[in-house]
Amino acid sequence: IDCLIISPGGCGSTNLIKYLNKYCKSNLYFEKKYKIFALGHLYKPPPSFFKNKVKIILLKRNINQIYKSMKSRGFIRNALNTYGDMFPFLYINIFKNQKNLKNKFLNNLRVFYSNWNTYPKKQILKINYDDLYKKSSEKKKIFKFLNLNNKNFLNKFPKHKKYKKDKNFVDPSTALMKKIHNL
Repeated sequence: IDCLIISPGGCGSTNLIKYLNKYCKSNLYFEKKYKIFALGHLYKPPPSFFKNKVKIILLKRNINQIYKSMKSRGFIRNALNTYGDMFPFLYINIFKNQKNLKNKFLNNLRVFYSNWNTYPKKQILKINYDDLYKKSSEKKKIFKFLNLNNKNFLNKFPKHKKYKKDKNFVDPSTALMKKIHNL
């Protein structure tokens, strides 16, 4: 594997993962080969990543913006579960209060990023979601970090597309999982 894209969700990771799949072995390759779900949302780096010096592209974003994105798509409780927190499912009545649920989610996001701050600096590239599609320097950082040599990577880098959440909206991450795992 050449690298993994990691984010807590709500950071445009699905689009980047799909694009990188054209140029290197990344999340999709690994998920298809080993039938793994949600690899891109690992809450903390596993010991094998340190041992094998796995390259990581960590997508970052303002935690309130992540919350807003995840809430608009109905992913808050599922994300908390991905972060290793079963509490919102076990005690749903406690978290009917949206303020409490939001605070729990934001605290888990802080821990998520803190966990990834322990990863070796040479093996991780941190990219801010707001800069990913706006600044060519960020695309070049990814290109250099992955030691790519295909200039099409920079020339054909996808443009940012805001989701149109109408009645027919299907979340791209859900559609991608269904496609990978033939669901």
